[in-house]
Amino acid sequence: MSLIAGNLAVVQRLLTSNGMPWAVFGGAAAYLYGPRRPIQDVDLLVARGKLPTVIALLKAEGKAVQFDGQRILWRGIKLVDDLTVRQDGQIHPLQLDQPMQQHVRQMPLLGAQVPVASPEDIIAHKLLLNRGAAEGKHDYEDVVGIIRRQTLDHAYLIARIRLLNAETLLRERLAALEILV
Repeated sequence: MSLIAGNLAVVQRLLTSNGMPWAVFGGAAAYLYGPRRPIQDVDLLVARGKLPTVIALLKAEGKAVQFDGQRILWRGIKLVDDLTVRQDGQIHPLQLDQPMQQHVRQMPLLGAQVPVASPEDIIAHKLLLNRGAAEGKHDYEDVVGIIRRQTLDHAYLIARIRLLNAETLLRERLAALEILV
């Protein structure tokens, strides 16, 4: 994990010193808010259209990065600018928008002070994906853990699920968890 910690510190320094909005997302954020499963990698969400800038910043530091057109992979760090989910003919947009930026929390992760997407943003995204052991993922488990450990801003959670264009689906899933019934 120390290798990932050092790499996170490099990315944190580059993004922050260049004034780029970003936030920890995915499993690493869930780790901070809920269940304490080992961190395998750190997912970072940057502002839409900023991946080429991130690539240039990393390359200027002599870092070799992989880029598949949608995400940057660099030594345990994954950077994306769009987490839109397409399911059952529906599009559920998720980017580092203004509401998300306003709810970001500064938290320590692997020795670096980093911006972390809110627990409401993580819950909405993971509940939408709803992956489990069959996919080798822990979305449902993460959501349950976050709900148990965090006091949620229900108004913002409702706003986020509306922005995701998934209000009916996610309200049903939240009701099953006895949240927002």
